[in-house]
This record gives sequence, C-alpha cells and structure tokens, in this order.
Amino acid sequence: MILESKNFLFDQEIVEINNYILGNNFPWYFQESATSNKFHFFSHGLIQRYNHTKEEPQSNSDVTPHIMKMFERFADEHKLKVNKITRGCLNLTHHHGKFIHGDPHVDHEFDHKVFMIYLNNTSGDTIIFDKKYNGKKTVLDVSKKLKIKERIKPELGKAICFDGSYYHTAAFCKPMQRRVVAVLTFV
Repeated sequence: MILESKNFLFDQEIVEINNYILGNNFPWYFQESATSNKFHFFSHGLIQRYNHTKEEPQSNSDVTPHIMKMFERFADEHKLKVNKITRGCLNLTHHHGKFIHGDPHVDHEFDHKVFMIYLNNTSGDTIIFDKKYNGKKTVLDVSKKLKIKERIKPELGKAICFDGSYYHTAAFCKPMQRRVVAVLTFV
C-alpha cells in the first residue's frame, strides 16, 4: 500500500524550495553512480547511511530540519510509527538518452519504509515493481523485466510513503528537465 498526500507543502515551504533548493546557489554534488555505474546524478546528503542498530543519525545539511518537519507532519497525518531515520538525501536526476529508468533497487537490506516528497513538477515517474527483496541482490540490472505494481507521477508538494522491500526506481525525465525529490528511509 502506498500512502500519498497531494498538495502537502505549505506556500512558504514552496517559496523556500524554489528560492534555495531549486535556486542557482544550492550545493549539489555529482555522483558517478546511483545503483550502478550506468547512471550518474546529483545529490545533497541530509543524513548519511549509518548502522542504525548501533549509532544515531547525524545531520549533514542545513536543509535537514526543514525536510524532517515535512516528514514528521506526514507521519502524524498518516499515523506512521517511526523508530529511526536510516538515511536522507535530496536527489536531482535528469534525462538519460539510452534508458527509460534506472536500475530496480532497494535502499537497505533490512525492513524499512521509503518517504519521498517531490520538489518540482516534472516527468520521471517513481516506479514500484511487484517483486520484493529476498535477501540476495539489492540492485537488479535495468534490463531485467519486472511487472510494475505502481507508478507515481512527480508533482510539486506530493508526498508518498511505501514499503522499501519492493524494488523501485525513477523513470528519467524528458530532455531539458530535472527531477528533484527528497528521500528519507526509516524503520
């Protein structure tokens, strides 16, 4: 089941996103590979991966508290039980001429949920496949044919949450577009 809230952002949050995160001075960092070396993208770390059973999350950005407020509001609205955030980032992806979408993947080898909030209107759906992680491969090759369970269209202010054990990926947006999303995983 996918939880979804449309038009989730307050007007002031949209102004701040447009002026800062989507502005010309936001620090995006080039990543040579996402799930495999076929796909590069830009990211901005909020909470780096860590051993959630032994450590506490560490914020890596001045944006983290703002995204956390959005997440907490969503969790309250949907009565989600949240024990600990396990990772957080902002991702900026773009058109990729050769492929329609990235590699199907799961974010962690342990049970978790994925929260996403779309920070712009664009093409490039989130694709959730019907196959679940079975303890073997966290990343499947993009050429593997999987049945699509859900497609979620990115829309500014739409927030979603789903079971992270399902393989998922992002479709690439059209040329001259960028797809910007905040992602938090949690247990």
